[in-house]
Amino acid sequence: MAEVVGYPFNQIPTEGFSAFKSGVHGWGSICGALVPAIYAINVVAEGDDQVKMINELMAWYKDTPFPIYQPKGMNLPTTVADSSLCHVSVTKFMQAMNIPRDAPERKERCGGLTADVAKFTVAMLNDFADKKLATGVFKPSAVVGECMACHSKLEWAHGKETCTSCHGDPHK
Repeated sequence: MAEVVGYPFNQIPTEGFSAFKSGVHGWGSICGALVPAIYAINVVAEGDDQVKMINELMAWYKDTPFPIYQPKGMNLPTTVADSSLCHVSVTKFMQAMNIPRDAPERKERCGGLTADVAKFTVAMLNDFADKKLATGVFKPSAVVGECMACHSKLEWAHGKETCTSCHGDPHK
């Protein structure tokens, strides 16, 4: 985008995003592919449009079988993370392939996923620029609403992640 669009994208020091790999230097938190995408949305949109696009990106990521793009012609299996967390997303993939963390397939999968996130974000930004943005296509899982019906009454409880993908059904 820096080369094609120019300002403001040519003002962004992209080296700053390398810290987000492996969910922020191996912490396994938010997927590192999402951070620069969210930043690009923040540069272009504001207010409700910004919130809607970030919600769309996050929910799309949670529901999408990755990788769509198959790096180096690899035929990697696709998995749905059901979460924006790196460790959840990567673990589901490694379990599907029955591979260790340092396997080259994991790195290639994350590269393909990063291309997928970039492509989705650019398409969304183009639709926004053309005033054709459709939001609400992807949403938090229904279970989030069920959990938040009670937990939102607690001052500290908030979120849009699918709680049960990691925590199971806490009410059983």
